[in-house]
Amino acid sequence: MDPGLKIITFEESKSCDSLTMKMEGMHPHDLMDRATLRIFQRLKTLIHCDTPITVLCGPGDNGADGLCLSSMLAVKGYHVETKICLLGKNPAPSIAFRLALYGSQKSINIQVVQKAEELTIQQKHLVIDALFGTGLTRPLRDEWQKIIESINGSGAEIISIDLPSGLLDEPINETMSFIKASKVITIQSPKPALLYPENRIDFEVIECGIHTESIHCRRFFLDNGISVREQMKTLLPKRPRHSHKGTFGHTLLIGGNTGMHGAISMAAKTCYDSGSGLTTVLSPETTVPYLASLPAVMHIPCSLAKTSLSKINPEKYQSVAIGPGLGNTAETTDLLKAILNMFRIPVIVDADALNIIAANPELLYLLPKGSLLTPHPTEFNRLFGSTQNGKEKELLAIQKSQEFDMFILAKNTYSFLACPDGKIFYNGTGDSGLARGGSGDRLTGMIAGLFAQNQNMRDSALAGMYFSGLNQPVI
Repeated sequence: MDPGLKIITFEESKSCDSLTMKMEGMHPHDLMDRATLRIFQRLKTLIHCDTPITVLCGPGDNGADGLCLSSMLAVKGYHVETKICLLGKNPAPSIAFRLALYGSQKSINIQVVQKAEELTIQQKHLVIDALFGTGLTRPLRDEWQKIIESINGSGAEIISIDLPSGLLDEPINETMSFIKASKVITIQSPKPALLYPENRIDFEVIECGIHTESIHCRRFFLDNGISVREQMKTLLPKRPRHSHKGTFGHTLLIGGNTGMHGAISMAAKTCYDSGSGLTTVLSPETTVPYLASLPAVMHIPCSLAKTSLSKINPEKYQSVAIGPGLGNTAETTDLLKAILNMFRIPVIVDADALNIIAANPELLYLLPKGSLLTPHPTEFNRLFGSTQNGKEKELLAIQKSQEFDMFILAKNTYSFLACPDGKIFYNGTGDSGLARGGSGDRLTGMIAGLFAQNQNMRDSALAGMYFSGLNQPVI
């Protein structure tokens, strides 16, 4: 099973709309009404009844959505101003129909804008952006660009519908002007551009009853909704009642060099908490005070050097993670190389172990098949090279994942897991609380503990990424 919501492009969205109308015998106006009603129901929970609202409508279908929202908001007593920006364009049939339907509704205060200088935005108003949404094929220019700049410069809070106007659903290597919305409410499925870090977008998905089953997808989004959360729970290791500590695997964690003992102790705690039957830490003796609060965790006190591996039997372990607090020295480089030669099971590689590989790329060829790398943005660039945008990074991650038959968990606001089968899973549960030292160490420990139990690296990485973002225990 591939958990999560499908991430779909504009062309795929159109196909899904057509399928929905065919399956349910609907007219396009009916589908629009249903989607707009769902958006309106969400907006009511976000907007105080005393807040004045400016709804910006474009010349196409997104503008028609905006007109529907204006009418619904006005009926509920909101003070609404509706600005239909045409800039010399003829309105699409969908918005022409809505104009005929709502044109006499004085409470929505319609103004048609034909020139950029005619548009005025009051800072105290909340702006609903329904100018374009999805469907643009090239960046906005001239008068439309002035419109975008005027909106962004207004100082007003902005909520965009489906996609911030001016943003293409897939990036191009060209500067784009788009609306800097504080929130985006997107219809049915995430659009690719919402997830790319350069766009810095906060969004949520509104389920609108649109059928997406016809789309063969390789990109998925793990949101915090009930349905996805239930899907993610099925990926967790099973815990039979009649079992014991040996049933749930033995994890070896390697790291915690001088000055970084806390990193390996945090990894050990989340490894134990995630259900690893046994957890052992290989680290210097000076780590002992940091592990004192974890009496269930075993410790092999030794230097982080190749010679210390004589103290371990690789056959004892079902999961191995190396990197938290490891340090980047000639000694730890030799240690990492020896670990990769010693173990044939997949290895989880994090932190300084990633930096060692970046400096010694030949080590990638020693990684056991199915291993997991967990780089943050800078570590990713060191390992694989920098990219121009989120789309390029996504493609590069998949390429490297397939080339070395490994998984890559690229950490960011919307972290993603790239898989050797070409699929990619973006995570939507993290927040700014994770933007501090130690979060990556805890993630590594959780994934290692999960893998010890189920021996499935994809599911362990997905569950670890997801439940770490929720800051939730998994057992």
